Amino acid sequence: MLVALLEHVVPEGWYQCISEFQLAREPLRVDIVILRRRRRGAPPAPRLLTSVVGELAEHTLVHFKGPTDELERDDARMLLAYALQYLVVAEIDDPAAVALRVVAPRVTQRFLGALRSLGCALATTGPGTHEGRLGVFPLRVVETVPATARAGEHLLYTVTPGMVADPGGIPALSPEEIAVFWALLEHVEQVRHPLPGQRKRHMKDEKRVLESFEQALARIVARLPPEKVLQSYEPEQVLRSYAPEQRLAGLAPEQRLAGLSEAEAVLALPDTTLRALSQEYLATLPRETQAAIQERLLATSKRRPARQRKTRTLPR
Repeated sequence: MLVALLEHVVPEGWYQCISEFQLAREPLRVDIVILRRRRRGAPPAPRLLTSVVGELAEHTLVHFKGPTDELERDDARMLLAYALQYLVVAEIDDPAAVALRVVAPRVTQRFLGALRSLGCALATTGPGTHEGRLGVFPLRVVETVPATARAGEHLLYTVTPGMVADPGGIPALSPEEIAVFWALLEHVEQVRHPLPGQRKRHMKDEKRVLESFEQALARIVARLPPEKVLQSYEPEQVLRSYAPEQRLAGLAPEQRLAGLSEAEAVLALPDTTLRALSQEYLATLPRETQAAIQERLLATSKRRPARQRKTRTLPR
């Protein structure tokens, strides 16, 4: 999920996002994301998730802890080991070309203690962001829980514990963030239903993640103005969800019949008029239309109260 998120927020064409990297000539892979520069020059500044993808180095190693994980002592030690191994395998002469990032829900005292034992002290540079140096490598630690409240960082909510526990609590997204969220939804659907020929990919807590995205989507759609939601559909798709009589509510009689087939025009009539139509005429209509008329008239007859017989009082 983090890979798909970063791919949509880094400047397009400037970075290659690698989800795993072989650190030895014999199979040895690390659970880390690598953002590697692929073009010379000054890239444009990203507008979203600048806490994570702002000021990237030539090679930026991102160590990620998901919604159900915590930072441990070994995370600090392994991160340094990964960086040193990466220098060897990627054949990088200058360590200054490599930077480290840690993305986790919260910083733990266990992790901070391990950093201090390695000579690294973190300084807070903003809500949820801390910086220091781990060995020769610049290190930035991003706490997704506090950072997600900042403008431009709301999408971090998708990788926080809140996304699993309270999907409806996702912050209000900007139009640009919503576009990235749609892309994440497509990624989730591909995980759930891979296309023919695609390898089935596995995601930790996959069932909970899929459910949380569905709930978050419902909250986002509920916040959008109706006209924004309808922009995603063709007029024909919108009209198909309504019965003919619902489509024509509020229109003048002459407007109701414009462009309708005979069967649609009949179904647009009120129930009292339908009841007055002759059986001979109804028999000329398509069977589907006849069945719809019978169903409507039967439903209205059930709702009508039974007439009470009046009793005459004879004079004495």
